Amino acid sequence: MTSVLEKLKTDPFNYVANLNSPIGVYLRKELFKKETAVDAALRKELYEKIVVDQSADGSWDKLFVKTANNLWNLALLGFRAEDRSVKTGLLWLLSIQKEKYRGHPGFFYSHNRKDPSTMRSTYYGEFGPGCTIFYQTTYAIHLFHLFGFDNELVETAVSSYLQFWKPTWCGAWCTINVLNVLIEHPLSKNSRLVESALNHFADLQSKTGTWKGLPFYHIFHALSRSDNALAKKQLGKALPSVIRRQNGDGSWGRKERQTETFLVLDALKNIGIVRY
Repeated sequence: MTSVLEKLKTDPFNYVANLNSPIGVYLRKELFKKETAVDAALRKELYEKIVVDQSADGSWDKLFVKTANNLWNLALLGFRAEDRSVKTGLLWLLSIQKEKYRGHPGFFYSHNRKDPSTMRSTYYGEFGPGCTIFYQTTYAIHLFHLFGFDNELVETAVSSYLQFWKPTWCGAWCTINVLNVLIEHPLSKNSRLVESALNHFADLQSKTGTWKGLPFYHIFHALSRSDNALAKKQLGKALPSVIRRQNGDGSWGRKERQTETFLVLDALKNIGIVRY
């Protein structure tokens, strides 16, 4: 495993060290164990910039995308469900869990007309621009999981996915968004559906380790959360591609370098490769 790090073009900390963002704070603290002296002040500064724009109802401009991304940022900064801004944000998410999808309950949908276009132009975070209702539902489930709120209301949506979803149900982003939550949630992670999905992704994986038609960094990160042997085998096959794809400055990706660097490094942590 250490040999993977040795084969990288450069130490990824060279890039991470200069990130004045929630992702930078998270990676320096949780992965590299190299919190800088200014990180405590930066954490406070970033927190204040985030919460100053929060509406009284707990959302940010009643937009799901902004609300979810800001809650994710607060999680990266280390804030928990007890924090007032986090708590009110999560309550707003619960307020939009009123939808049924083809008769199945538990789905999240904001009904804000600006959300679909905002989602399509946003590549920040662990979820990508798929169908609006799937994007909002899976992202919301993930946030409740992050903050320790795997309650019956959230489980309703997970149970619904287990009843109808298949890895060939929708497009690439919807597929990876749903996989993201099913592979991590206690109710679904050991299900036959996840096993079936992992077999499907194994069939899509090429000799170079990429997955045909699927976003490489997002699926690599999603699979890193699984203890399933099928996931581990695919991750091992993908590692040479991770090495090849690293940029000269230590980062990964093009469109959203911070996000894609996070996805790679957090995945390497999950599978035990990055340990400092």
